[in-house]
Amino acid sequence: MNSKIGNVLDEYEKPVSLKLLLEKDINRLNSVSGEDHLNIDKSIHTIRKSLKSISAILLLCEVHFDKEHYLSWQSSIKSLSKKYGEQRETYVYLQTFNQIEKKLKIFNNGNLNELRYNLELQHILIVNDLKNRCENVQSGKEAILKLTEELSNLDINLTYISLKRRLIISCQKSRRLFKKLSLHSTSCDYHRFRKWCKILYHQQIILDRIGSKKTSGKNKKLYKLTEFLGNEHDLQMFYQYLSTHFPELSKLSEALFRLKIKRLRKKVLALYPKITC
Repeated sequence: MNSKIGNVLDEYEKPVSLKLLLEKDINRLNSVSGEDHLNIDKSIHTIRKSLKSISAILLLCEVHFDKEHYLSWQSSIKSLSKKYGEQRETYVYLQTFNQIEKKLKIFNNGNLNELRYNLELQHILIVNDLKNRCENVQSGKEAILKLTEELSNLDINLTYISLKRRLIISCQKSRRLFKKLSLHSTSCDYHRFRKWCKILYHQQIILDRIGSKKTSGKNKKLYKLTEFLGNEHDLQMFYQYLSTHFPELSKLSEALFRLKIKRLRKKVLALYPKITC
């Protein structure tokens, strides 16, 4: 057998431990110190990033798990993700407002000052709740590390090729969702597509860590795509917030939001075809 082909086959069939796949997320979580608790946005972002990565790893290895355990793990991750997503919501609203405040000012509406005051007040209340915030971050960190320890102790037979096959399934899922998208698709359609692009991104990063073939170019495009989708989602959520709490301002600014969302969707629709599995 050609030695080069033999080396490739050896790599594809080389055993891969689940602990190795989880190693970066475990290190990331352990790096969250007491000082990081003071920056709620940074610490929660770190935790949510690890949750998404661990969920993507579980999906890569799904066939190796008992179904009941797999569903229980994913349910725990989903609950924690939702909890920390809600805690970061006010920060995202304020951040989105800061990005489009100049555009909103053209409406010369008195609600704008009230809107900023409300957003800043909500965020300050969360930031100043130091004891509760630290406990939430610490409890979340401990819960995830406990889960990763349980997973790391499992004795399952993983190989690069089996993980690669599962990655291709994720890619096919994102491709099917993309084919249904248009500029006029619902926010839910784009949110589902965003979810699978995130999964695909995390899974590709994980495979890059254990394989010799690197895909940094595709990873950068995937990351950029998820950023476009994230900004589109943030605008959608912020507009819903305005519609509920400041309906007059939301009506005046509807065209502005539609235009910004449309531009982001155009970028998404143009970029995704350049990403191949």
